[in-house]
Amino acid sequence: MNRPSLYWEADDDVEDIGRYVPGGYHPVKLGDLLAPPPGSSDGGVRRYRVLHKLGRGAFGTVWFAESLHESSQRYVALKICVADANPQQELGIHSRLPHEEARHIMELLDSFTLQGPNGVHSVFVYNVLGSLNEAIRSSPGTMQVKLVCQQLVKGVAFLHRYGVVHGDIHLGNVGIALPTLNDHSSRDIMEYFGNPECTVVLPTTVSQHPDGLPPYLVPPVSFNSFLSRNDLSFREGLLKVEIMDLGNATTVDCAPRPSCTPAAVCAPEIMFERVVRSVDAPATKASDIWSLACTMYELVFGSRLFHFAAQNDALLGKMSKLCGEISPSWQTYWISKERLRDLDTSPETASAEWAYLLDHHSRTNSVLPSTDMAELISLLRLMLKMDPAARLSAEDVLEHPWLNSVGS
Repeated sequence: MNRPSLYWEADDDVEDIGRYVPGGYHPVKLGDLLAPPPGSSDGGVRRYRVLHKLGRGAFGTVWFAESLHESSQRYVALKICVADANPQQELGIHSRLPHEEARHIMELLDSFTLQGPNGVHSVFVYNVLGSLNEAIRSSPGTMQVKLVCQQLVKGVAFLHRYGVVHGDIHLGNVGIALPTLNDHSSRDIMEYFGNPECTVVLPTTVSQHPDGLPPYLVPPVSFNSFLSRNDLSFREGLLKVEIMDLGNATTVDCAPRPSCTPAAVCAPEIMFERVVRSVDAPATKASDIWSLACTMYELVFGSRLFHFAAQNDALLGKMSKLCGEISPSWQTYWISKERLRDLDTSPETASAEWAYLLDHHSRTNSVLPSTDMAELISLLRLMLKMDPAARLSAEDVLEHPWLNSVGS
């Protein structure tokens, strides 16, 4: 089915209306009540009312909701997966992660299925998280930044310990806990965000599948600003990181799946396969470490290590220059491309590139002192190795001097 033409087009901060097709998104209205099917063993017991939009992604939309079946006020995030998604993959990942251990992974609170006009959708219920990127920019500080990085690494180490490869580590998949959100009334929250600027979904021609379209598209909200203004404990407290979205995660003992890691944080061995063979190789623990290093760089310095990253030779060249080498398996392809074979990828050039970055950030970044920054860059270089086997493990990263002095 083609993407419908609408009388009023929405801004870029909402989902693609073309995904509301059989097998795609479930249409949601604010105020909808979502619950397990009546015929199920617990149908009618658990109910959630949708209050606002939190976000969207390739595998579903996420909604801010209130739990109506609990004795005390509680807000949750409802991830409504596209109908074509495989819920067993994500449920299986959560089921193998013990809850009693210290962790920095979003916990699954509930799950059920939902029948809609576009198919049967899995609904995953989580705690509401805030934006880490917004929080770290509004409350910078050496210890805060290092603590956040340590927690992020602990989360990855936790996954790897139980044989889970995340496969999609980037800043958009890391949130912060909002432990005091339940202390605020829904009226105060909704009044703060005001009347949503909804875009009415009115196709220019009669839709072949009208029930599958939502009545309007809603822009998402973030709770950082609400809590910063209305909650002193949130403003002054330490951030607690939680890694989100295990929809792309895999386990080391199951059949591999194609990776979907974004180009800006994608490991070179995966990117090479995409560029040269148009193949999405599976993510590994080692590719997670590369993505983790890129995410830590962006967290601390506020910019991406690989600017304007795209699936092309230019990105392969940038990776090789920063690593100071090219992979032996790349040699034949490398010498066939004039743009690549003329690049200086020596260790000396790599050291010069990192020295430039250190000098630049020492002059423009006030979060870390220069000596601390140099130690961080030494850690990142150990994580950003061309050879996957040469990269530090997540446990090794935690033992690096830049992180092991941070309080738990």
